[in-house]
Amino acid sequence: MVKRRKSEASAAAAADDDAPGPSGQQHVAADPLTAVVYVGHLPHGFYEDELLGFFSQFGKLVRVRLSRSKKTAKPKHYAFLEFQHADVAQIAAETMDGYFMFKQKLSCRVLKQSEVHPQLFKGANRKFKKVPWKKIEAERVNKDRTPEEAAARTAALIRKDKARAKRIAAAGIEYEYEPLEAQRPRKAQKTTFN
Repeated sequence: MVKRRKSEASAAAAADDDAPGPSGQQHVAADPLTAVVYVGHLPHGFYEDELLGFFSQFGKLVRVRLSRSKKTAKPKHYAFLEFQHADVAQIAAETMDGYFMFKQKLSCRVLKQSEVHPQLFKGANRKFKKVPWKKIEAERVNKDRTPEEAAARTAALIRKDKARAKRIAAAGIEYEYEPLEAQRPRKAQKTTFN
């Protein structure tokens, strides 16, 4: 009986919340604010360590994430900070919104619960390491190959060249060039002397 009464009371309260207000509009529950602050228009040189040092004057920072390009590791000039308490985050956002720093006007606001993605702080509180993609690809392309791998690559190139020559001839284009097979170095022949 007690459980039923509680559920009936909560259903009645929910019905009261859904009832239209005096203006005839539905009442929408406010999305609660979090302890996460968005900081935009960050100047060049103001990175993770500087953010941590500067914003820790307001209170304890739990996580700091500066958005960076995966390709170049350069910052995208916005960051997300998570404070230990939501009221401290509110004070920090209000104080720093519109603050000029190195000719840049900062844009700060506290994020709502619906704006905070579960993976927002993925990779936070650690140094971003740039992956040298060009170097990795150059090493892959320029690696030493076994004679079998080299022969397979050459055979594939010759196959593609023959297919290209067939497509050119089928298109009715008269085009002569030295095929790759002719450019291929010949195997050494054994010569015997009498």
